[in-house]
Amino acid sequence: MPDTADEPREDDLDADAVDPADAGTGARPPLNLRQIEVFRAIMMTGSISGAGRMLHVSQPAISRVLALTESRLRFPLFERSRSRLSPTAEARRLFAEVEQVYGGIQRVNELAANLAQAGAGVLRVISSASFGQRMVPQALALLRQGRGQATVDYRSSTYDELAGHFLSGQADIAVSMRPPVHPNLVSVELGRSEVVCIMPRDHPLARCKAVAPADFTAAAWIDYPADAPLGRVLTSFLGYAPNRPPAAIKVHSPVTAQAFVQQGLGPALVDRWCVEPRARAGLAVRPIVPAAHIGIWATYSELQPLPLMAKRFLAALKKVLLEGPGADGEDVE
Repeated sequence: MPDTADEPREDDLDADAVDPADAGTGARPPLNLRQIEVFRAIMMTGSISGAGRMLHVSQPAISRVLALTESRLRFPLFERSRSRLSPTAEARRLFAEVEQVYGGIQRVNELAANLAQAGAGVLRVISSASFGQRMVPQALALLRQGRGQATVDYRSSTYDELAGHFLSGQADIAVSMRPPVHPNLVSVELGRSEVVCIMPRDHPLARCKAVAPADFTAAAWIDYPADAPLGRVLTSFLGYAPNRPPAAIKVHSPVTAQAFVQQGLGPALVDRWCVEPRARAGLAVRPIVPAAHIGIWATYSELQPLPLMAKRFLAALKKVLLEGPGADGEDVE
């Protein structure tokens, strides 16, 4: 067989020299894989000796298998001369079919090698936009180390869209701040990310070592929908205050909140993974008191096994989370 590590052994070929299935019956037993392999080797090399060298067995063993093969077929495969074997018309026709089989085996071997290298097809990753800033790219970079053929289809998604991506077959694995609720989805919490307050470096809150609810609402601030993961954190952080004016701006993603903060539209609460090192040139990052965290959840379908490449991505993601989002602590001036 193509690219096989199990070469034919002498005793394997000799085992076919006696064919009990032929005894006392008019049935024509099928050829086995060893006989097909020997036949192909003779066709490829043009001789018994060449087939023996190709298969690493002796000439007598090749001859015995050939004789048994012709006995099973009940027609000759080769015309013998002193120095060569000439294939019959039947042998040439049979060889064409054998080559198709070997071509299929070769494709199976190549596919198996590709699956071992990169997993089945394209890895489809969905994540919260915040985690798509650093966390997911770092995990994908780690995944592709030594696996340059790995193909990834990535898209960011809001929380309420996650389940739909799985149901429409557009996702293998998702990373989000909160697990979607669906009976056909499985979610595992991988860790937690600290929630911090970001503001322009010249904002009055930048003078604080930590930001409390009263500090946060003293000026225009950026809000989230109440049912969003960070919206829940913000509601808990601020507490109930019936006279508090509503935020002038409401966004649906901490990535958008960060962009608005950079334009001086007010402070915002974001998870620490959202704050890229490059963005810190124009931002101040402060812890909040009381402290708060959001979850980091991996979600996949319960209806089908997790693809190999998705498992490798999950392992890479766990390694990235162990290293953390980096030392971008409170840069009080």
